[in-house]
Amino acid sequence: MNNSELKKEFLNSMRGVASTVNVISSQNEDAKHAMTASSVVSLSLDPPSMLVCVNKEASIHQILEKERFFCINILAKDQIDLSNLCSSADNEDSRFNSEEWSVFEGIPYNTESSANIFCRCFDSFSHTSHTVFFGEVVKVKNNNKEGPLMYGGGEYLV
Repeated sequence: MNNSELKKEFLNSMRGVASTVNVISSQNEDAKHAMTASSVVSLSLDPPSMLVCVNKEASIHQILEKERFFCINILAKDQIDLSNLCSSADNEDSRFNSEEWSVFEGIPYNTESSANIFCRCFDSFSHTSHTVFFGEVVKVKNNNKEGPLMYGGGEYLV
């Protein structure tokens, strides 16, 4: 199997893996950044830790490398619009225009998400096009929403 075929088949197989839709948010000085991500995984309970995979070309990548604090906003079922807004570079300037955003200790977070997991990045690992950021959980807000937004098979599962 050549590399092009391998990538195509790998992408096709990954469409069969359903995952929670998240928006990763962070801030540097006065600029807030957010991106939609499905490559988010709990790492450990003791201490509570998460890992997030971010493409090196994403605008938030440099912020995470420098600022070291971020929030994982686990999107609620009714937040498809926010997921789409944060997944396109064309919408970067309008991601924080709604009143559904607040700030906790310098970290922007979405108040309407199912949960917000605030992390301090304690390590990172670069691998080809992406960096894995390891975050120690410093605070969690559970917002009692009706389940998370899921993505699988190339579409939202609602």
